[in-house]
Amino acid sequence: MTTKELPLVDSPIRGYMMYSYHLAVTFARVPAWPWFYGNHVQLQCDPAQLECADFLLDSTAPKGEVHFTEGTWKFNPWLRDSLQVDKASLASSVASVSQYVLDRLDEEFYVETFIDEYHIPVLFNGGVSHLRHRLLIFGCDEKTRRFKIIGFDKSRLYRKLECTFDEFERAFNAVEPLRHETTKLYRIPADSSIAVKFEPARCAHLLRDYLTSTNTLLDPDLHGKQIDGHGFWYGMNTYRFLEAYVATVMEVNRGGGSVGVDIRGFNILWEHKTCMSERMKWMRREGFEISNALIEKYDKVVSLCGLARNKIVMCGIGLLPRGKGHLIEVPAYLQEAREIETEVLEELLETAMIWDRCEAYMPNAS
Repeated sequence: MTTKELPLVDSPIRGYMMYSYHLAVTFARVPAWPWFYGNHVQLQCDPAQLECADFLLDSTAPKGEVHFTEGTWKFNPWLRDSLQVDKASLASSVASVSQYVLDRLDEEFYVETFIDEYHIPVLFNGGVSHLRHRLLIFGCDEKTRRFKIIGFDKSRLYRKLECTFDEFERAFNAVEPLRHETTKLYRIPADSSIAVKFEPARCAHLLRDYLTSTNTLLDPDLHGKQIDGHGFWYGMNTYRFLEAYVATVMEVNRGGGSVGVDIRGFNILWEHKTCMSERMKWMRREGFEISNALIEKYDKVVSLCGLARNKIVMCGIGLLPRGKGHLIEVPAYLQEAREIETEVLEELLETAMIWDRCEAYMPNAS
């Protein structure tokens, strides 16, 4: 093997790499849209973060995270049984982690592992700050001794990049991952028999839970850390969470503090709305009776959440100074978006197009 590049496509969710990596691999190999649109409805967050005591690493920004309740690889029917290797086992079994990755690529495995971004210059944190983070390797060039990777570059653009074998080795050796942060080997067999269909009643169940800010169906444990999700907020309450987060940040800064903002939760909220809009359009193409007017009304939600996200991004990267009132518009955007989304999804659920065609969904059915 001199060069190798496994196929990789754009993920419909990019807010966290723990979503974008496995989805990019899956959609490169499988027509997974029926599965994707039948899931990825519910959101969750931890209101304990509103205490602003837990900060992003090497940052003044308190965490304000919002997650898709079934966003990670453990909920992916094609990849949830992927081989996992902890760092100690890997290090004791190979002379070179680069050679280990080369061998896996040769076997058609995508390799997701954990590194210190500081040691990979092309990444956003390269040479700037130490950040333990996941990295996906999807190809290599043995002649130039470079791996093909994907991540955020110096301009914060999420795109395909390259790093040298030596840079990767240093980055890999520089971190001690947490117990659940294993190296994962992703490969979807060419003869995979998994064919996940869109389940209208399940989608309706998830939409009801989302609207009522409840979780009666899903496992909220994103990483397999034995978290039961007790005390989490779900669904529409994620708006309430982000509104309170912004209010707390503004209050701290008005009181003489100087804290930043976590962009990620607002980005996930916006991506959730774009996915919901695309879900409605896909369902209409599949024969469900969803009017143009309803979709156009929902696209206003996408726009409002995009405005909120963009304002947060500008404050987060310093284009707008802290403590000058630039965040004050964000809660108003979110409140208007919440009101419109509630109206649209209630109308969507009042129609017969979701559950009249199928038996009631039973959560424990096989």
